[in-house]
Amino acid sequence: MRIKSIKIIFLILALTMLTASASVLSSNVSILQTDLHKAQKVIEASVLQMRRLDYDRLKEIMESVETNLTEANRLIETGEEGGVENLLKTASTSLTLIDPMLYESLKIETRGMWVDNFTIDRFYSREDIAKYLDELKAINVNIIFPDVYGNGAAIYPSKVVPQQRRFQAFFNGQDILKIIIEEAHQRDIEVHPLVRIFALHNGAEHFIDDKLNWLDKTNTGSFTLSNGYYWLCPGYPDVREYNIAFLKELATNYDIDGIHLDYIRFDADFGYNAFIRDLFQSFYGIDPVDIQSNRLKEIFTIFKAQFVNKFVERAFTEIKAINPRILVSAAVASPYSWGKKDLGQDWLNWAFNRHINFLTPMSYRSNVEQYSSLVKSEINTIEGKTYIYTGLGIYLYDDKVLGGQIQAGRDVEMTGQAVFSTANMKPWHYEMLKKGPWREPAIPTFRDPAYAAKALLNDSIQRLIEFGPLLPIEATLINEYINLLQDFVTRLASLSLRPWDSRDLRESNSSEFEQLNPLIADLKAFSKQINRESVKDKLTPILFANRLGNDIDCVRSLLEPLLYTATPYEYISSK
Repeated sequence: MRIKSIKIIFLILALTMLTASASVLSSNVSILQTDLHKAQKVIEASVLQMRRLDYDRLKEIMESVETNLTEANRLIETGEEGGVENLLKTASTSLTLIDPMLYESLKIETRGMWVDNFTIDRFYSREDIAKYLDELKAINVNIIFPDVYGNGAAIYPSKVVPQQRRFQAFFNGQDILKIIIEEAHQRDIEVHPLVRIFALHNGAEHFIDDKLNWLDKTNTGSFTLSNGYYWLCPGYPDVREYNIAFLKELATNYDIDGIHLDYIRFDADFGYNAFIRDLFQSFYGIDPVDIQSNRLKEIFTIFKAQFVNKFVERAFTEIKAINPRILVSAAVASPYSWGKKDLGQDWLNWAFNRHINFLTPMSYRSNVEQYSSLVKSEINTIEGKTYIYTGLGIYLYDDKVLGGQIQAGRDVEMTGQAVFSTANMKPWHYEMLKKGPWREPAIPTFRDPAYAAKALLNDSIQRLIEFGPLLPIEATLINEYINLLQDFVTRLASLSLRPWDSRDLRESNSSEFEQLNPLIADLKAFSKQINRESVKDKLTPILFANRLGNDIDCVRSLLEPLLYTATPYEYISSK
């Protein structure tokens, strides 16, 4: 009797385990079905948004997933769970393949990559450089910012600053920077060397003996904060001359396409070098370390920022005097308010006063929602005075967030982004970019914005032709949109404008103003018309209107800095 009872118990346990196993498998099927449904919704929306995806391949994969899930359900219902796990694994893998395919690869887009010092430190030969640039070319990067000066020394043999020791020993006496430039240009990648202007990090050794008074200090008189990093004083005259000298050396000796200013600011709680303290006291009658009132603190912040502002202005002017084609850009704090208030970095002043070609706000956030909000804020801040390409902090997230943030940047009037940085790139980031949003080459927008604007309009026309028959929109309205866009293309083609890269940004041009002003006004009106016909008149789906309207807004954003720099220059003080 006892043995029979034990058998019954084991039978009950076995049945319970089987039931639990079936329940788990059913739950997993349900999860995958939900993911499949979400992907189907994205694909349906993508047609309305006129995104160029491989719809045939997507359909094939989706049907395969659906077949596997249907079969998995059948096996569970009939108690044949043996093959279910393999079916679910196959379905899950297929859905993973779909993720990057749901992002369009745009034909006109700036795609930047910060090539950090950790990456460059792994280069020991031309072959190493070529191999790495092949990897960047494979994901269709079109501009790089290689870290060429940091910790108080350069990677190249400079006559102005010390050279990093490891680069003295390798490359058989060749210049690593020249090799990077040559190899990048062979792959149609622009090179904008990144220079850490005022941050020394751990490189104070080059200044200890005879340049100690060049170092900045905190309000407690310390040379560093808890991180142990040193900073040069942005206001000290010799520091400014030193930095200008090696920027001019770069512009003179290298076939570079631009110069990218980084750490072009004070650090938080710095700015108390004796030179700045004495100068401020001579103006305001108080030593900055003794300031108590919020009003005087604000005045001191503006006082510090002016040293940075004038340095950027001088760097821009003197670099352009050597080679007008060199684009001067800067990696800047994001949000703007933080940079201005805490770091003495008033980058809006640089844009408004026309001594910067573009900015890369370091809009590093861990999720899509925060990034999207910040990007919109920075676009509103810049007011169309220059170009911005916000930074993607990939060290904070996985490939899915990367894809989401790229799309968030595309959903506003901005025509590119930059990834920070190569050392943070993981295999899944590469796969997302290579198979997803950067899978095909793109025309960059920073070099010739007017050309990029025309290309974007032509692309929108072609998009309407391709997707028009698939959209729930009257053919006559589609044709009306095409005709309006073609008219804009004709007007753009007839423009007579100075090149963006070499123009004097402070030299007004009434002819350019007269050409651009009505064109931009008409683009704004067309964008509003599209929105109105979607929201009020219900003539087009909202997703379609958002996409076409955003394309038009991106065209406008490419033209607005050209218009701004055609108007008479007038100095604008900090807001």
